[in-house]
Amino acid sequence: MSYFYSVRGWLEVSPNDFSEVVHTITTLRERWQRHDKERLYMKGWCWSDEPINWTRYLFYGADVTEEGLRLLCDTIRDLALLKVELSGYFHARGEDGEICIIYRIDSDVLTEERAPAPDSP
Repeated sequence: MSYFYSVRGWLEVSPNDFSEVVHTITTLRERWQRHDKERLYMKGWCWSDEPINWTRYLFYGADVTEEGLRLLCDTIRDLALLKVELSGYFHARGEDGEICIIYRIDSDVLTEERAPAPDSP
């Protein structure tokens, strides 16, 4: 049986770089069209087509397996190759609440932190 993580988070992008980042995600979605799980997980990306003030945001939310976490990290790394000064934050919580992983992106650098499991009452 698979172990699932609830993943949610966002990337911050300058308005000038937004279309390039969206184009890259769209291209990655097309790359995974023939792979059922990856195609499904790539649907977790969403964004507004209308700008709201000075920062553009891309959001991700989905329940994924370990493969989905790898795909998320690979996608962020692909986006970081654009050198557009990505920043962001993603939180992955295991289905039993025992595993929490924090992904931070700062100036195109992705870091991963295993957060301590919450104390049991």
